[in-house]
Amino acid sequence: MNVVYDVGSWRLTDDGRIYRQGKLRFANGDIYDGEWLDGKRQGRGTFTYVNGTQYHGEFDTNLFHGFGAIRVPDMEHPLTKEWIKGSSFEGHFLKGRKHGKGTLVNGDGSSYDGNFLDNVYSGHGVYCYANGDRYEGEWRYGKYWGQGLLTYRDGGSYAGEFQNGHFHGFGTRTFPRHLGSYTGTYRYGIHHGSGVRVFADSSQYEGEWKNNKMHGTGVWTTEKFIYIGDFANGQPHGNGVFRYENGDIYEGQVHSGYMYGKGKYTYKDGSYYDGEYIAVRIHHKTILPAPNNKRHGKGIRVWTSGSKYEGEWSNDVMHGKGALTSQVEGLLVEYIGTFRNGQQTGDGELTFIKTTSGKTEFPFGSGNFHYGKGTCKYIGSFFMGEFHGLGHFIMTDGRYFKGEWSHGKRHGQGEAQYIPLAERGNEKRNFISGKDALYRMDKYIGQFENDIRHGHGILYYSNGESIEGNFVNGHIDGVAIYTYTTKKTRQGRWYRGTRMAWEDEE
Repeated sequence: MNVVYDVGSWRLTDDGRIYRQGKLRFANGDIYDGEWLDGKRQGRGTFTYVNGTQYHGEFDTNLFHGFGAIRVPDMEHPLTKEWIKGSSFEGHFLKGRKHGKGTLVNGDGSSYDGNFLDNVYSGHGVYCYANGDRYEGEWRYGKYWGQGLLTYRDGGSYAGEFQNGHFHGFGTRTFPRHLGSYTGTYRYGIHHGSGVRVFADSSQYEGEWKNNKMHGTGVWTTEKFIYIGDFANGQPHGNGVFRYENGDIYEGQVHSGYMYGKGKYTYKDGSYYDGEYIAVRIHHKTILPAPNNKRHGKGIRVWTSGSKYEGEWSNDVMHGKGALTSQVEGLLVEYIGTFRNGQQTGDGELTFIKTTSGKTEFPFGSGNFHYGKGTCKYIGSFFMGEFHGLGHFIMTDGRYFKGEWSHGKRHGQGEAQYIPLAERGNEKRNFISGKDALYRMDKYIGQFENDIRHGHGILYYSNGESIEGNFVNGHIDGVAIYTYTTKKTRQGRWYRGTRMAWEDEE
């Protein structure tokens, strides 16, 4: 209202009201010095509280109303006796409460400059914290609410939507000290919904979030891999695809960040593993998953060379029952049997299909050479990929050995057939002509050592005769019994395969 007359101690306004100047000290020590109307504080004045707090500004019906300023002095806490820094406010009031534009400076150095509603921050405002943090944006009920920018002293910031004092809705959070950023939706202060998180190591996740963790479907890009698929509780979990930096690809089930369940791992050279990753652990008699990125269970491994394994796995190696097919120096090799720690160990059947007509040694280093095309087969025990224990080995031409083996060599008791199947019964081929003509060795039953005849044994010739005695380095040596086809026997003495003398009379 406009003042039409003012003489200092009173004033007349255009509505006909007379505001008189006066000062009143209250019983509790408070003092009011200012204008009055109809016995009430009305107009401009200063109210000083007994504790030193002072308001200077406009009044309406005894209440702060209009523009004014409050100054609260430093004061001693009545209980702790600590001194509390004072504060100030300058702005608009409505019926005794802050309302409209105003500036509040707190004793701790923090301040608010903006709009108030019913004594609380409401509307647009800027709050500067004592620690250096700063918020500028919308307020409601005294809290961040709506669009705003929160800047932290440490260099971090958030720009976006707020609700009830929390990040809520869409926004961008920049973390301090190069710790990355997040752009997406929030729910009461945490990542929830869809968003993009850039981490300190420059890796990035884009996808769904739940309770501040990667959860749902998304894409995680790192220096070592790109993962596309399902997430749960912050880790790849469900079904997905890993594309590794070296060119390898895994597609299948995932558990807690690891390949687990069923999946296919394709190596950059084109070879692959297709099968299970199902390692487990036992905790208090309960079987629990033990994801570790290792092949475990049943699966197929195919190499670019054409080799293939199909069977059981454990701790990332062939282990248990399986079939391994491969090509080795002109041989098509197929093993069906037991594996242990990646090696053929236990009972099994090894088949060699010779696809070339040249000379091939097998087992390698054994001194057994195979000529022409055909099939070899070993049935028996293995250890670390070698014949070991009892076994039966049949060569391409029908020759065989059945008995004991040690580390790939005949060792112990056994039976060896020396004449090929096609030549057995062929008198011409079984007879070696010439001076001191001999018949060929047909079969040996006895002891072997390091792949040669060594120890007690019987050597049979192709004409049916035999010699029994002690063998040394493949030759009969010492006293031996020679048996003719007529069943007649003679005892003699041999030295390294050569008869030295008969010890019995004819």
